[in-house]
Amino acid sequence: MENVKLYFVDIDLGIKHKKFLLEKINDEQKEKYLSFKNELDQVRSLISSYLKNQLSKEAISKNKHGKPFFENGPFFNISHSGRYVVMAVSNAEIGVDIEENRVRDLSSITRIFNEAEAKVAKEHQDFYYLWCAKESLIKCMGVTIGSIKEVPSLPLNGLKTFKGKDYQCQAFIYDKHIVSVTREGAEQYGLNTIKVDRLPFKF
Repeated sequence: MENVKLYFVDIDLGIKHKKFLLEKINDEQKEKYLSFKNELDQVRSLISSYLKNQLSKEAISKNKHGKPFFENGPFFNISHSGRYVVMAVSNAEIGVDIEENRVRDLSSITRIFNEAEAKVAKEHQDFYYLWCAKESLIKCMGVTIGSIKEVPSLPLNGLKTFKGKDYQCQAFIYDKHIVSVTREGAEQYGLNTIKVDRLPFKF
């Protein structure tokens, strides 16, 4: 059974080492970094680029929907919210989503969730569990968010089949953030959470 690795980076670490991170990214990544006006978004972009560069020296390719990947692996996916940037690394297609568990308006849930899901989403934490499960599946599939309502979030943990493919999903709480991981295939997998607490960092 594979252990999917989840690397968590606190954005405070990125802020502290912003100059170092800028030295470790390429020109295209710097353009993306500069496209953000908010400093926290800039730092999240820097951390994401740095992690990808450390994971593989191979040039990053993108599928037709823009999902980045390495031609020779490993499979990876990145998400960020609140205090953290998280990277999931696996030997199969993988998707990860993280959301800070905070108060939000739940009046629009019927535009996002189907009837069964909307009945479950009574509290903010429920909303984020369902949202992250959908997002992680969408990101695992490598498609856009446009069809989010038809993408199943339930079950939050375990096997789900969508459009003829099997996926295994796991959800949990990490320091007041909801995290969902979806891996392609019916095989169960473990999770190995790793906090990156210093830079430079090597996988």
